[in-house]
Amino acid sequence: MNQLAKYIIGIAVALIIGFIAWYFSNIVIYIIISAVLSLMGKPLMDRLTAISIKQFSIPKSVAAAITLGVMFTIIISIFLFIAPLAGKLFTSISSIKIESLGIMIADPLKDLNNFIIGTFPTLGSDFRIENIVIDEFQKIFTTSSVASFFASVTSLLFNTVIAVLVVSFITFFFLKEQNMFDNMVIALFPDKYEENVKRALASVNRLLVRYFIGISLQTVCIVVLNTTGLYLIAGLDFSLAIVLASLAGILNIIPYVGPWIGAFFGVLFTLTIQTPDGVEIGNLIVLLVAVFLSTQLIDNFVLQPLIFSNSVKAHPLEIFIVLLIAASVAGVIGMLVAIPSYTVIRVFAREFFSHFKLVQKLTDKI
Repeated sequence: MNQLAKYIIGIAVALIIGFIAWYFSNIVIYIIISAVLSLMGKPLMDRLTAISIKQFSIPKSVAAAITLGVMFTIIISIFLFIAPLAGKLFTSISSIKIESLGIMIADPLKDLNNFIIGTFPTLGSDFRIENIVIDEFQKIFTTSSVASFFASVTSLLFNTVIAVLVVSFITFFFLKEQNMFDNMVIALFPDKYEENVKRALASVNRLLVRYFIGISLQTVCIVVLNTTGLYLIAGLDFSLAIVLASLAGILNIIPYVGPWIGAFFGVLFTLTIQTPDGVEIGNLIVLLVAVFLSTQLIDNFVLQPLIFSNSVKAHPLEIFIVLLIAASVAGVIGMLVAIPSYTVIRVFAREFFSHFKLVQKLTDKI
């Protein structure tokens, strides 16, 4: 068989595998999430199985169950801490009349309205930003939209329960039999490439563990910085500060867009729920924006370059370009999975296409 035929067959097989993965995307996502969780739980799993008292050692099935239990305990503890505070937040929001929102923000926006009208006279003298905000809120909080929201939440909860059960089941076996996922991947390649695939998977495991630890560390830093700023500088109640900071930290996972969405909701919720005594609304808005902006600057120029460039062994500019490409191809979802996907591609490219100079340059730090 000539070289061209081999390439054609290889491309055809790759396309078939890609189509199958796309068609069963939900199952593939469950497997990938389980693989990531098993990677994160591997250090604890290894420590538990290493415990030996005389001739007794912890069975792998028990160690896997304990590891899974610890991981779920951490997740549930975070949820139980945030949920009551978030409940108070949404209760406060539901008790607010939309009309009062316009009155609250009209005075701080007065100068901005005058500036916009002066710059764009065609808008008319009746142009008001607060009217636009109220109109959008009224569209959101209509009876049909609320009913649709609760229907969506019900569907989401059902799907989440199913996903948790499936992921837990798969993760348990990935923890118990730590080579299971690797063997599944190796089975997709010819025997002569087995050693290459094993080396690639070892590198992928190491780099992805660093990356997801980096994501967790970044989120914690964002929450701490925003909570400190909102509580000490903006003067918000601690419960409100930590809920808004947690929301901003979670949304920060979405590159570029997420931080600004978090800041917008942070300012909006604060204006509708709590205005600290003795602070004018205009000054409060400035303080809130300053807190979120300062945190974002620290994240952009300190946290991200240090955490992600070291965790995936890639240049910050390289990561930036990858994110832009992912955004243009698959939007926000593409940006979320861009860095781990790029890491996997780089590692496998190093193993199978190392004779190309471009691949050598991109993978020389792995």
